[in-house]
Amino acid sequence: MEETFIKFKPLKLQRDRLLSTEEAERIHALAKQILEQIGLEVRQEAYRQRLEQAGLRLAGERVTFPERIVDDFIEKTRRQLASHQAKASPPDDGRLSLSVSSYSLYVHDVESDRVIPYTTERLIEMTKLVDSLAEEGVYGAPPGIPMDAPPDLQPIAQYRIAALYARQGATPVDPTSARTVRFLLDMAEVMGQPMHGLPVYMPTPLRLGGESLEVVMSCLDRLDYISVSSMPSSGTTAPIHPFGALALASAEVIGGAIAVHLLTGKPVGFSPQIFPSDLREGAMVFGSPENMLFQMLSADFNRFYGRQPGEGPDNIHVMAKLPDCQSAAEKAAIMATGAFLGTRHFSCAGTLSLDEIFSPEQLLIDCEIRDWVQRALKGNWLGEDAESDWLEEIRRGVTRGFMGLDSTLDHYRTHTWYPRRFLRGAIGPWLNQGEPRLSARVRAEVRRRIAAHSFELDADRRREIERIYQAALRTVAA
Repeated sequence: MEETFIKFKPLKLQRDRLLSTEEAERIHALAKQILEQIGLEVRQEAYRQRLEQAGLRLAGERVTFPERIVDDFIEKTRRQLASHQAKASPPDDGRLSLSVSSYSLYVHDVESDRVIPYTTERLIEMTKLVDSLAEEGVYGAPPGIPMDAPPDLQPIAQYRIAALYARQGATPVDPTSARTVRFLLDMAEVMGQPMHGLPVYMPTPLRLGGESLEVVMSCLDRLDYISVSSMPSSGTTAPIHPFGALALASAEVIGGAIAVHLLTGKPVGFSPQIFPSDLREGAMVFGSPENMLFQMLSADFNRFYGRQPGEGPDNIHVMAKLPDCQSAAEKAAIMATGAFLGTRHFSCAGTLSLDEIFSPEQLLIDCEIRDWVQRALKGNWLGEDAESDWLEEIRRGVTRGFMGLDSTLDHYRTHTWYPRRFLRGAIGPWLNQGEPRLSARVRAEVRRRIAAHSFELDADRRREIERIYQAALRTVAA
């Protein structure tokens, strides 16, 4: 049977926008009022003076933004985004990919079944695991931060480990220290993936400052662009109602983007986002239906500023602390919803407790969930044209059994996805095998993958990465 003969009907969903253009306009109008009447807190006097000279207004430690400056900035942003987004999207082949987070401070140890702080040794092992999945649609490295390294050295240690032990070792990590950021940028140059842009994270609510701004200001000569973001949480650091939370989020990042542009002269992008919190926990709650809805609501609101985000959620953070029923259920629900709405890449695979914990077991389960959803996306092939005489085919099946028919043997793999990790057999064989647990088999796979890892960075780049790391180490120790 020719492959071109097979035609699947893919499974896709559509949704209505979660807010109208008129609602977005009213939210933006409130954001402009916030910027003009409340403004941003800027504690550094030197920055306040420079911003005042550039046309902003001072009110104690706060700077406020005239409406004209905000309008001009938004119009310029829309023009830039329109010019960048003119390229046609690649055809959708239905394949789903995953990426890991680099922010985890802890790792789920499969030997002790305990959550322990990340060390350099553990991070090397987990980086090897992630690298073993590089050809299976899993991107990014390293999956955490080595807590046994000095704080100013941690991003450099992260990048070094990823570069030495992963084919995707040039994945950027966030610098956290102005003292060492240039070493990180130097390593990225060695890997052939220079970092031309860095983030500024806004302390919410409505404040400009912090280590990320100082990092950016210390290496402006190496940067072409900057991004500004914040994480306002409804009911704790932002209004409980999404209308007010979006207005606050928009004011934060628009004001931050304008201020950073005035301070640096660099192009600055922004993207307002809101996040849910649960007052009973006193924290943001990821993996919740509210977070999934807020992802989509934020995406729809960003269209007002000229962005063209996807329709579905793409972040599979959850609050579960171990790979368990909760983590699997929430990740599967988010991934299925997102994929059926058009999302094709999902971030934070293998992460738990927001992104504080990396679990190798969860990473492999996330891969299995991804494969399940990917197969469902493919849809069905009806197969009407596969047989010239269906009555005769059914007669043969009734007489001889359908399992032994050529059509069954020829097309079993076409119609049926067989999981690599999930079990499908009946209870008898399972009992005879000693009632094996999925977690035990997945943990054994983790061990095998790490033991079989063989990638090594070429000698020239390895030597240069080590030289830069030693220079950073001396700087931190001085």
